[in-house]
Amino acid sequence: MHAKKIARSLCLSLAIFMTLATGLTGCGGSKSAGESTAAASASVSTGTANDSTAAGASKIDTSNEVELTGYLLGDRPQGMDAVLEKLNEKLLKDINATLKINYIGWGDLQAKYPLVLASGDNVDWIFTANWAYYGQEAAKGAFYELNDDMVRTYMPKHYAATDARAWKEAYINGKIFMVPTATPDKKVDECIIREDLRKKYNVPEVNSWKDIEPYLEAIKKNEPGMIPLNIDSAIDIGRPFNYTLKAESKGYTDLLAATSGGSGIVYDSDDPNGTLIKMTDPSVVNDYKVAAKVIKGWYDKGYLNRNAYSNKVRSKDSFEQGKSGVAFGNTVDIQSTLTKAQSMGWETKVISGLTAKGTYPQDSYINNGFAVTAKSKNPERTLMAMDLIMEDVEYNQIAYYGIEGVNFVVKDGKIALPDGLTADKNTYPPDASGFWFTNKDLLKTQAAWSDEYVQLREDAKKKVAPCVYAAFTPNTDKVKTEVASLNPVIVQYFNPINLGMVKDIDAAFDTLDKKLTAAGFEKLFAEMKTQTDAYKTSMN
Repeated sequence: MHAKKIARSLCLSLAIFMTLATGLTGCGGSKSAGESTAAASASVSTGTANDSTAAGASKIDTSNEVELTGYLLGDRPQGMDAVLEKLNEKLLKDINATLKINYIGWGDLQAKYPLVLASGDNVDWIFTANWAYYGQEAAKGAFYELNDDMVRTYMPKHYAATDARAWKEAYINGKIFMVPTATPDKKVDECIIREDLRKKYNVPEVNSWKDIEPYLEAIKKNEPGMIPLNIDSAIDIGRPFNYTLKAESKGYTDLLAATSGGSGIVYDSDDPNGTLIKMTDPSVVNDYKVAAKVIKGWYDKGYLNRNAYSNKVRSKDSFEQGKSGVAFGNTVDIQSTLTKAQSMGWETKVISGLTAKGTYPQDSYINNGFAVTAKSKNPERTLMAMDLIMEDVEYNQIAYYGIEGVNFVVKDGKIALPDGLTADKNTYPPDASGFWFTNKDLLKTQAAWSDEYVQLREDAKKKVAPCVYAAFTPNTDKVKTEVASLNPVIVQYFNPINLGMVKDIDAAFDTLDKKLTAAGFEKLFAEMKTQTDAYKTSMN
């Protein structure tokens, strides 16, 4: 993110696109939530480094030069090689190590992420999060187990900067397998529309997602080279439906979205009790049907691209190319798109994807982070390098903004572009590198930020609201068969509803209900009810 990401939250394929619209849940280990939390108090549990830790760090042997290979998510910035050279120059001097960084593209995430870890003998670290396979891969033994002494010794800066709750949220099976961010994003889902085109075609003002349809109609009618909603298969695919569902009713979220892709167990993100319910239950299914009918209408009218299952180009990128009427993102990652639009002379407007109550679930600490791989030959040096990148001001600035004088300059305390460089020519734009887990409190305001965007960031802080399951990590050991059976049901019978591809919505939901039941929904529901009750107790 800095995040967003996916996203922040954050997301990942047809099987897990619901996660990307919300970025809320993780996956579990083999102990109950209560047991895991109890174990937390015995390990990484404080945010204050002591003198003995500093003394221990000074004795670390860095006599052998090492290369640390890692993976970030997204597209490799054009200027990454130059930035990496600068980072390595500093790392070599400070800890006698260098970084080699690879990228996993959004469209390849579901397939490639587990493969990298399964075959990664030479991989030392990888971006991870509750929306990006943290729980799943930790349960497989793909990540290196961390403990209090390791973090205090090799990451003293980050240890001091990080709240105890962050480590508590990261626990799986009573152990920690990732380093969470010290600064969760204060962001909400956002989308951008072409305000200049809205005015050109005399469309009524769009002040919320519920006002969007006349704008989509105008784009379809008047802009033959543009698709109103040109969504991709990894990040955007569930967003039109979820925006509509939230705006029309409630912030329903699948409890196991990040664990398995979907289960049919949902809850309202605004509900402080986190009441679990079946998505086809009579008490909620009509809410889903209302959203489904809206999306089906849009699909039938050609407002949605027909190749959403295979398209790997994000709506943000299509928007910047003049091929999409809407760009989906979040408060953090849409800034680059706004800057690009401004350079094109386009007027834009940002619409937040909020619930009917005007809220968005707050990110957890584990919404951004990294894990040392179980096969890493240099776990200690990896932690040392990341401590500098995450918490040292100069390292953080390079990782996030690039090379001073080339990608940015500091003017009046703000980050600006060097004279003669435009945003579309910047080879290392902010927030594009994938180092979303750095300490965001160290980042500066950007001179290119419009007053509107600065206000947008401030407004986002007021819209985020606590979500009871923000860091819940379900344990699927007792229900592996049911989890494995239910996700394909979501993919086969619910995803087409999300895209408006079904002929009869009522019949489609009836079929979905029967398929969920046949796949073992009731057994999974009972198990998750037990676990969430224990989790809520442990987090109080």
